[in-house]
Amino acid sequence: MNGEEQYNEQQKEYDQNIQQEQELRNQVENLEEQIDVLSEHQQNCMKQGKYIEAEMAQKKIKELKEKLEKKRKEELKQRHLNEKLGVEKAHLEEFNQFNEFWDKKMAEFNEEAKNIETELIQRQDDEYQRVSEELEKAVPFVPKDSSEVLNLMKMEEHLAKQNRYLEAHQIQQKRIQLQKEESNGWNQQRLAKIKNQLNQLRQRQNNELNALRQRIYSGQEEQRKNRSIELERLLQKYQNVKKELEDQQQKEFLAFQRSFTSKAPTSLTISRYQQGSRFNSTLKV
Repeated sequence: MNGEEQYNEQQKEYDQNIQQEQELRNQVENLEEQIDVLSEHQQNCMKQGKYIEAEMAQKKIKELKEKLEKKRKEELKQRHLNEKLGVEKAHLEEFNQFNEFWDKKMAEFNEEAKNIETELIQRQDDEYQRVSEELEKAVPFVPKDSSEVLNLMKMEEHLAKQNRYLEAHQIQQKRIQLQKEESNGWNQQRLAKIKNQLNQLRQRQNNELNALRQRIYSGQEEQRKNRSIELERLLQKYQNVKKELEDQQQKEFLAFQRSFTSKAPTSLTISRYQQGSRFNSTLKV
């Protein structure tokens, strides 16, 4: 049963108990009216010398008072139960509102954090692609000729001018082989240079992303901590209100018992539900 279903079920029970309390109150008022009527009748019979009728009225009054005491006690217990249910109902309502507020707040925070993280990742991917393309263009595919290659080129040219073609051919082959070797070595260096710079970029991006995720985690932990603190306050407030109501009801019940023990008149038939409402409203302060 979720919070809303629990609240609706409690509201239904609360309404039924309020109706029962009203029915008991009506019964008490009817008994009081009957006692008042019989008391007046008893006095009139006594004044008129109708002692038998006065005796009968007195016995009936005693019977009705015993019944009245029982109904008043039932009414008091029912009202106390309704006051407790009212406090629980108000607490459950506030508890549900509390959860709705924090669930929404934390969901909004997580959604915003997710969007920020997604935007950062996209921005980093775009940056990585752009830098990768720039490096491909900036780092030449063909290396500069080494001094050894340049020397071989001069020798080759000089031999050719002297018509020493076989020697020039040998130097030419040696130069071509050296250029091939240097080109292969350069390609490896070029790729390693580009990879190194891209790795440095990715490491910086990872550090930036991890820092963001740490801030998000810290924010989530702060929200969980604040929610826990606020929940403790809410539960403590409920316990305080509940204890205050129980103490008051205990005093009222003892006063009720003393009133009948001492045969003193009592005014407990007056509705006290408004007093119970004070405890319900306390929960919403």
